[in-house]
Amino acid sequence: MKRIILIASICALLLSILGETALANTGLAFMRIGRLWAIAEYDGAEGWGGQYAWPGGRVRFPDSGIRQLWGGNVRKLGTLAGCTNWTGPNEKLYPFWTSGMYRTYDYDYNPFWSGQEALTYVMPVTQVTVQRWAPPNVLVNGVNIIADGGDKFLTVHDGNTAIDENLVTERAIKSVWRYSMGVEYERWMYGYSNKKHQDYVLYDITLTNNGKVYGLLGDTPQTWPNPQWPYILENQKIENFWWAQTENPWNSALGRSKSFGADDAVGEFIEPFADQGINRRFYLFYDGDKEGNGVKDWGDPSIDERWVELLSPAWIVMGALHADNSPTDKSDDTEQPRATNIKHERDFDLGKKVKTMQDQYQAFFVDGQHWPLNTPHRDIDPAITRPSGYTCFGPYDMNFGESVNITYVIAAGGISHELCVEYGKKAWDAGYTGAIMDEIEQVFKTGRDSVLKTLEIANWNVNGDKGGRAKFDVTDAPRPPANLWVSTEGDKIKIKWSDESRNDPDFDSGVIDFAGYRLYKATGARDSTYRVIYDGTANEYLDEDVSPDFQYFYYVVAYDDGTQNWEEPGVSLESGKYYCWTGWAPNGVMPATASITSSAKLADIRVVPNPYSAAGKTYPGEKDKIVFTGLPGECTIRIYTSNGDFVHKIEHTDGSGSESWELRTDYNQYIVSDVYIYTVESDLGDHVGKFIVIR
Repeated sequence: MKRIILIASICALLLSILGETALANTGLAFMRIGRLWAIAEYDGAEGWGGQYAWPGGRVRFPDSGIRQLWGGNVRKLGTLAGCTNWTGPNEKLYPFWTSGMYRTYDYDYNPFWSGQEALTYVMPVTQVTVQRWAPPNVLVNGVNIIADGGDKFLTVHDGNTAIDENLVTERAIKSVWRYSMGVEYERWMYGYSNKKHQDYVLYDITLTNNGKVYGLLGDTPQTWPNPQWPYILENQKIENFWWAQTENPWNSALGRSKSFGADDAVGEFIEPFADQGINRRFYLFYDGDKEGNGVKDWGDPSIDERWVELLSPAWIVMGALHADNSPTDKSDDTEQPRATNIKHERDFDLGKKVKTMQDQYQAFFVDGQHWPLNTPHRDIDPAITRPSGYTCFGPYDMNFGESVNITYVIAAGGISHELCVEYGKKAWDAGYTGAIMDEIEQVFKTGRDSVLKTLEIANWNVNGDKGGRAKFDVTDAPRPPANLWVSTEGDKIKIKWSDESRNDPDFDSGVIDFAGYRLYKATGARDSTYRVIYDGTANEYLDEDVSPDFQYFYYVVAYDDGTQNWEEPGVSLESGKYYCWTGWAPNGVMPATASITSSAKLADIRVVPNPYSAAGKTYPGEKDKIVFTGLPGECTIRIYTSNGDFVHKIEHTDGSGSESWELRTDYNQYIVSDVYIYTVESDLGDHVGKFIVIR
């Protein structure tokens, strides 16, 4: 008879329930320091619609919420664990037992040992973001855009951040959950801002048979505390244990509503290290074309011309770079994963489909059962339109207290944003037909070589000769400044940052190798092209090369002299772009224009541009807009059609002499071609003018 060990004190019970257990809405943590962005959630179902955004920092659709705003290449991640001959807390023997989470989570804590075998169950435990230093503060005109987290700004970090100056990478995220057979999953996600390593993240995963099963005690609830009590299934051997990672690609994220040619990802399995004698399989997915469609995922110009670009350049590959041979043999089993499969989205998600645990176990966990190599999923099964790839590791027999370790990688590659925009315009001009589309297809396919190069770099990090340095350790630039301040100074913009980087020693050698700072600037949009406007050792800059009514975005980095670069001696490294970046806020900084102070100046009020042409792009990278200039510091602007119909009202209250308008009505509809009348009412007097819109 298995013995159930109760955690003895009520204090321990309360700490466990309140401190470790989360029953709904598990928190988000963000790995957004390199070019591949990832989201961590500690219930096993991660990153809805915004997972693995590549390239990170690209705004897709600004009205799409915190996850989808930045785009993504995965609809949802999930995990699945299974074993055989498992005895539950009710002392009943189950020939097959599976536990996992995929896509959504209903948090259905029914007694899983009371005969309900078709129940998916994972228990979240904890999650924490760990950094070598506190996340920087970025203040724009006095507002900390990272800490704010409100409607106007974007959350960059979750609220649970610890500092560890000895952390092997700049940032890591620890996530823990438990499968219902008593196996605990602990994962450390490592990311990199180093440009050589910025296109992948690594998972250091430990699966431990610790017998911890937290849930409802259903068979005899009158004898147990209710609703929850921590307990341990002691001394039970977990037999034929398998673990699988699954992911459902969705290359353009919100493509179904914002673009055309979307929701047509392709999945296949490859052996990228076969020439090295390593028969290890990885799941590769990328954007395809729907049958009879023949186009990639393009932004829909009828929604917004700014999104006329290839939306899904990313090729993503996922798989293991290390897997223990057994709980007692920690050498690498290069034959893992021992099973692979592709299924339609949620066909074997027990929370969605009526199947038994035996069905689920046998569908995935059969040693040697593999999807054919280098074969797109629809070549095998055209009915699979949303290909979920399952990479399965096992079988392991784990005695109580034993564990296995898996190092998992997600790597990305593809063509640049500049090429996506360039070919977007060419495709639009060609009506998405003809030779240009064939050319685009060939350029797009270079992404396969790109992602495989990223995978090689990640493999070196885990398995390569690093001169005795630890796995996950790469060369580091100086830390970024702890604070960045950007503010309007009249008709100029002042940028200042704190000076911690100057005395920051190299993480590996302890030598101070600071060489200077670089300040980058973009005009119009936070994800447009940046250029260096300052390179030196000062920590303040006054930007005079600015024009009224344009918005500007900045980021500052620290860089070293290259003397401590043990990977590529002599090559200078700079800190990550996304630490001290004003692009976390949707709007940039605009130089102020002086307001008028006398009624005699009312006649100088103007609209720029006038006429406005949708093809003109007066403000590159920004939404459609016009700007009213020469205004009083406070006034009311009303806009009417040529027929006198009211369109929109603007309250100008910031004290400047200008106000922009995005050419949308009170009902959020773009205005049409017309001659528009506007009125300005203020304490100085009133003014009437007109402007022309051409679409």
